Amino acid sequence: MTRAARSLFDPEGRARVATAVTVGGLRVLVALDVDGTLAPIVSKPDRARVPAATLRLLARAARLPGVTVAVVSARSARDLKRLVPVAGIRVAAQYGLEGVVAPAAARRRRWRRDAARIATYLAPVAAAVPGARIEAKSLTAGLHDRAVSSRRLPALGGSLRRVAAAAARLGFVPVRGRRVTEFVPRGYDKGRAVTQLRRRYSPRTVFYFGDSEADERAFAVLGPDDFPVRVGPARSRAPYGVRGPARSRARYRVREPGDVARFLRLLLSLRTGRSDKQPGGAG
Repeated sequence: MTRAARSLFDPEGRARVATAVTVGGLRVLVALDVDGTLAPIVSKPDRARVPAATLRLLARAARLPGVTVAVVSARSARDLKRLVPVAGIRVAAQYGLEGVVAPAAARRRRWRRDAARIATYLAPVAAAVPGARIEAKSLTAGLHDRAVSSRRLPALGGSLRRVAAAAARLGFVPVRGRRVTEFVPRGYDKGRAVTQLRRRYSPRTVFYFGDSEADERAFAVLGPDDFPVRVGPARSRAPYGVRGPARSRARYRVREPGDVARFLRLLLSLRTGRSDKQPGGAG
């Protein structure tokens, strides 16, 4: 049985972080989701913003010797460039379909055509459900339900399952994020992206911060010496048609994006030997 996540900032969690980032100058990968992790969730995805203070911390962390900082997101590379305009940050956009671990161009050309077809399948679904909104990101297609009333969600789930059956014939599968269902080429998810980042940069320890069902795949590929960190509730949100919330695979948790910034301050303090005097944050 999966244990309940513990606070990253309780005495034991903090001690483990200190050991992981200071002993022997070991290489560290800090990989982070964006929406709900670096940027607070807002009603419309295009209004999301990463706080300026967090961007400054990311920039400083990216310059640390032996530390690789990466964002792993369902968003497009163009969106991430706008949201996280930080030099030195590695980007795995659209579940790793864009950025430093992207597959070959020929495969992406085919997926662009298929993602466009899936967007046409989603169009009548969105038209029939007030508040639903399609997002086509070239290599994936998704339907946001942040503005959909709870009473309409079961019907929306049924419609999405029918789209999923059609998408499967094109080799795409549904991935549930925070109030969004994305259709992604089979085999591509945040777990794969994190695995490829690990192979590319060879860290001794990986920290991964995420807040949604899509991030559970990344938590699942991390080992006993890594830090899978859930941002928000200790339990993951259930997708449509599933009763009750499932317990997250993350072994650690923090409450909100502000605590992710708190971790970055701690990382900087531990690596540079300078005291972290910033208050706030709880686990």
